[in-house]
Amino acid sequence: MEKVRLILLVIFLVLTKQNHLFAQSPDLGLITSMSLSKNIGRDLGVKFEQELRFNQNLTAYDRSLTSLKLDYSIFKKLIMAEIEYDFVHQRQTDIFEFRHRTSLGLSTFIEYNSLEFEFRTRGQVTWRDENRGDYKFNPKYIWRNKLECAYKIFGSPLKPYISGEVFCPVNSPYGFYMDGFRIAAGTKYRINSRNSIQLFVRYDQDVQQANPKAIMYGGVGWNYKL
Repeated sequence: MEKVRLILLVIFLVLTKQNHLFAQSPDLGLITSMSLSKNIGRDLGVKFEQELRFNQNLTAYDRSLTSLKLDYSIFKKLIMAEIEYDFVHQRQTDIFEFRHRTSLGLSTFIEYNSLEFEFRTRGQVTWRDENRGDYKFNPKYIWRNKLECAYKIFGSPLKPYISGEVFCPVNSPYGFYMDGFRIAAGTKYRINSRNSIQLFVRYDQDVQQANPKAIMYGGVGWNYKL
């Protein structure tokens, strides 16, 4: 247990250092979420989630995201396919904008002793409100790739994890490139067979952009299995 705490502390310090090294406009934010999930048969699952984000050093509302996700086990949960729809209410400087987003993806899950590895790749399409902004490319296409490693503590409801994700626009004025990355560390806590919570810190960084932004989030999420 002490090793897990030490690992999480080191990761947090690294994320904090990254914030100072890369950010031109450092910020602190908060993410809260509540979700309901249910398995439909052996291979199909559904999840509904509501998320709220705050930024500007925890003083301002940033966005609301309401999502519905379906995942399907292709091969004994070794390969999973997913489809997701998000309804986004987002603040853009001094105005608020509604956006619609869909994504299709594949993920694979591998266990090795007490370690769990998950890799997910997905294509994401976001439709933005033309009445709220002048967008040269609408919808916006993003290719996202995420790798997560979790550690199962024997006899404990805690499962600490770390993850990294990169974002690559597909139809941008500059072609295909990476314009941001995300690093997270936290722990999942199983309260009982139906309830679980997640606590984490997350660092989001823009790269190769005119005015790159960075934000360090603290987050808490709750999930209930129906």
